[in-house]
Amino acid sequence: MTPDELKTLLTSMEVTAEVVEAIDVPALQSLRGWDFRGWNYVLVPWGVRFTHSAFAEEIDVRIGVFPAHRGNTGEREA
Repeated sequence: MTPDELKTLLTSMEVTAEVVEAIDVPALQSLRGWDFRGWNYVLVPWGVRFTHSAFAEEIDVRIGVFPAHRGNTGEREA
């Protein structure tokens, strides 16, 4: 899989988690028709970084989830 193909595949954190799992378990790749030979990943504080042994490009997937603000902000209600 090329870097551009991987970028197209990574549409959500759920899919990203499936890709990480498939890199670790090649049998899952064949079930989904994926080929991640040469791909590695590193879990980083803000998400996942994908690297390939044949490509210089790194692909970063950042967690973009912000919890809804709840609780007292110290501001008075109008």
